[in-house]
Parts: sequence; structure tokens; C-alpha cells
Amino acid sequence: MQAAVVTNEQLRELATHGTRQFPIQYYLDDTEYFPNHNVNRHWHEELEFAVIEEGKADYLIGEEKVQLCQGDGIFINSRIIHGYEAEERAVVPNIVFSPELISGGNQIVYQKFVQPILGSRISCLYLSSRVDWQNHILQSLQNVFRLLSSEEETRELDIQINISTIWRILYLHQQSCMKLPQTAGFLTTQERLRLMLEFIYENYMESIRLADIASAAKVSKSEALRCFKEGADTSPVDYLIQFRLNKARELLQTTAKTVTEIAAEVGFGNVGYFDRMFKKAFGVTPKNLRKR
Repeated sequence: MQAAVVTNEQLRELATHGTRQFPIQYYLDDTEYFPNHNVNRHWHEELEFAVIEEGKADYLIGEEKVQLCQGDGIFINSRIIHGYEAEERAVVPNIVFSPELISGGNQIVYQKFVQPILGSRISCLYLSSRVDWQNHILQSLQNVFRLLSSEEETRELDIQINISTIWRILYLHQQSCMKLPQTAGFLTTQERLRLMLEFIYENYMESIRLADIASAAKVSKSEALRCFKEGADTSPVDYLIQFRLNKARELLQTTAKTVTEIAAEVGFGNVGYFDRMFKKAFGVTPKNLRKR
């Protein structure tokens, strides 16, 4: 079973998508190989397009849930925290690629046609075959999926042509995209959440309060709670505790430090509390994990 999308502590995906020379990667996700049919939340600088080939899936974009059925697709903009879940098996071909691929290194094309959408409030776009211009995007996506799995002589050129066609359609209909329902302040929430995640990553070993986490993004405690709930489906404190426990598990498996030393190193002042939370999270005590 595939464990999950591998991310760092700020939920940024760690995988490299394609190569520096040709920065695009094709994936054929099958939720049978993900825990509970769920693909965990993550984000990346690259753009993403996905199509539901089989089954149904709910894409989680902030606190929004975009329901996709077979044949539907979705566009996810750069730096947007997202994931998806399915009650049963879903097969989801998708591509993740650098915005630079659209312009091919041409700065005028990038500044005029790519940057406006990257910097817009379009976080994602539901694609339906029942809407003509969206159906054209879906058809071009199928071409890209096929080409990325082929050995055709003009493969890379044809992929670039199709990607540019997709982006041209998106650019020409961006005003329609703007009119779609969006979470108020969505992009602001995403930026604040990333700042708070970064603060936790850099300071988890210290004594941290909710007020400290909120201060990292210059927001109130109530706003910090809202950002975490909307963007990560958890609370700042619960995220901090789980992050510390994950660090502790790593140290237990890779060092000879005592449980007491590890508890202190990851920010737990009370060893008894650390033991209880560790067992609750992983179903085993720190000592027993090490024995295994």
C-alpha cells in the first residue's frame, strides 16, 4: 500500500515532477493503494490537472469540497493546499508540471499569459464535459496523458502544444473562472497557514503556545484556529503535538537516546504525558516501539 504523498512539515510535497529539462510528470493514482482511499493534503509550486477515470472523489481545497464523478476533471493552481478522498476505489490520472513549461522560457509569454492566473484568486477549477470550453481542456488532457506514456517521435513537442492549448483556453475564460464560488480570503488563508507551519517546524522543540503560532502569521488566535481548520482540517495545537510525536518516533528508530531525552528534545516537558500521547497516536509505547 502506498503510504501517502510524501511532504515536509509545511505540507509541501517533496517529489520532483519530471526533469529540469522537461518539468512535467504523469501519475495514475489508484485510491486502492492509499490508506482509507484518501490522498493526504499537500501543496507544490507546480500546477496540477486531474481527471476521474473511474469512480468518484471529493477534492478538498481549504474547507471546500469539490465533488467529481467519472469524466470530470479539476485544475489546481500553484501553492494551493489540497487532497482528495473517495468512499470506494477511484482511478485518477493526473499531471503535475512547472508553469515554465507553458511559456517555454519566453518571458513575454510568461508575464502576459501565465503570471496573471498564477497570481489570481482562482484556487481551483471544476472541469465538466458538459461545458464546451471545459470539455476541450479535458480532451487535451487525455492527449497529454497518452503522450506521456508513449514513445512517439514528437512526444515532447506534442505535449507542449497540448499544454499550451489547455492554458490558452483557461486564459481566455479566466473571467468565468473568477465568477465561480470561492472561499473568501482563500489565498490569504493559505499564505497564513504556510507561515504558521514553518514556525512550528523551526520551533517545535521549544515551549510553544497557540498565541505564538498565531503571531507567526500576525493573526489572532481565533484566526489561527480558523486557518488550520480550513486548510489542514486540524487545530494548531493538535498539529504541533502530532508533529512532535512524528519527530520522536523518528528519533526512537534512528538514535540511542533515552525516552526521557527524546521527549525533552521534541518539546514534551512531561514524560508521562509524552508516553500517553505517543501510545494514543501509534498504538504502542515509546519503549515498546524501540524493542520492536
